[in-house]
Amino acid sequence: MSTDTYDLGHIASGIDRIERARKIIDRRRHTDKVGADWKPGEPGMEHPKVVGVTAQAVLDYSDDGARFQVNGYTYDGHHLYRREFASLDAALRNGSRVANDGPTPAERAEAWNLTYPEGQTVRYWTGAREGAGETGRTRSAAWVAEGHTAVVFVTGHGAWISLRHVDPIPETEGTA
Repeated sequence: MSTDTYDLGHIASGIDRIERARKIIDRRRHTDKVGADWKPGEPGMEHPKVVGVTAQAVLDYSDDGARFQVNGYTYDGHHLYRREFASLDAALRNGSRVANDGPTPAERAEAWNLTYPEGQTVRYWTGAREGAGETGRTRSAAWVAEGHTAVVFVTGHGAWISLRHVDPIPETEGTA
């Protein structure tokens, strides 16, 4: 069997799994079963997805077509994470949870670093996100501090700041 035939077989298997998943999700939308919050999408146009509090999760299939993947994206389309599941039920249950919980701290830091350079103009809050916040520029890449929080250093503040308290400001809106 040639590599091309093998790859096409895996692709066909994955597409078939997505189409079957789309039908199952469509049936579940009208019940209280797991997966009712997923939108099946249009056949051949878009994959099923669920929109959560911090991200959106899109159902896909693994490269070998045997497992389901849930890919998490920010609302503006930046890829945050990928999880693989053996069954559709596991993908629906966990994809919905992950879309609401958002990425892990490591995934959040990686997405920040891929999206924003050091020196990015930001608005930040050192405590609760109340008021207008302060304006500065990042002075480091993002990383995970103490194993549980994605952080970055910002000019004008001596300690790291959680990425949950930092908003990028497009360069067209102002500078530090």
